Formats: sequence, structure tokens, C-alpha cells
Amino acid sequence: MDPKKQMGFETEADKKVQMRAGDLSGLKRALWVSKEAWEIVEREAESILGRCQHLDGCPAATDETAQCLGGGIFGSDVVGCPDRELRLSALVILNAARQFESVDARRPAESPYFAPSREYFSKVLAELGAVQIENDELRAKLAVTTKETP
Repeated sequence: MDPKKQMGFETEADKKVQMRAGDLSGLKRALWVSKEAWEIVEREAESILGRCQHLDGCPAATDETAQCLGGGIFGSDVVGCPDRELRLSALVILNAARQFESVDARRPAESPYFAPSREYFSKVLAELGAVQIENDELRAKLAVTTKETP
């Protein structure tokens, strides 16, 4: 067996595919926009965490991974940190933002934007029209079949 394949190189997933430069540029921009959005989410979640109120001596006031003190309602008294549930929700949002944020999505250089060509746009619309017609035909056949069934 080829040593490169044994080491995990040149696998089926490593195949190179051709892509239009405009599509690649669009993907890069979309990835960058996604990264910017997750950074905004992360920043706002951290802001919410910073505004949460804690009881005196609560370890969660300084440590993101620590638990808030107490937690529960006994009679008419709330025992524990007043913003415990808000803090937990903010932590869920913050961890999702950190998990789904792109590792490396640099802003594309101020490269020019190329709109899809008129031919490409026409091709997409033609395919959409054909699929809609096929969908209508299949629905008509389904309607006839369901009416015939007793």
C-alpha cells in the first residue's frame, strides 16, 4: 500500500474540485460575515455575564466555570444569586458562540465583487422553472392517486 495513504494523506476527502472564483469569493465573504456575527454574540453574552448580580462570596462572580451559590425558592424567599438563571442562559449562548465561531476567517481584501453573470442567472431561473413544473405534475399525479383510493 502507498505510504502516503497509510499516513492519512491523499484520501478521498483530499480531492481537489474546481470552483468558480466568484463562488469562492462569495463563500469567503459569507464565512467572514458569520465570524463577525459570532463575535458580536460572544461580546454581548460576555456583557450580560458582567452585569449579573451575585451574592457576597459567590465564586461565579470571578470564575466563568464556577457555579452560583444556592439556587431555589423556599416559600417566598429566593435563595442564591438573583441572576443565576440569566447567567446560565448567557453561558449557553457564550459557549455556542465560541464553539461555532470560525477558527480562521479573515476579512477578504477589498477585492472587487463580481455579480453572477446574466447567463448563470438565467440558467438558475430556468432550472427553477423546470423544477416547479415537475413539482406541479407530481402533485397532480398524487391528487389523482389519492382520489382513486377508497
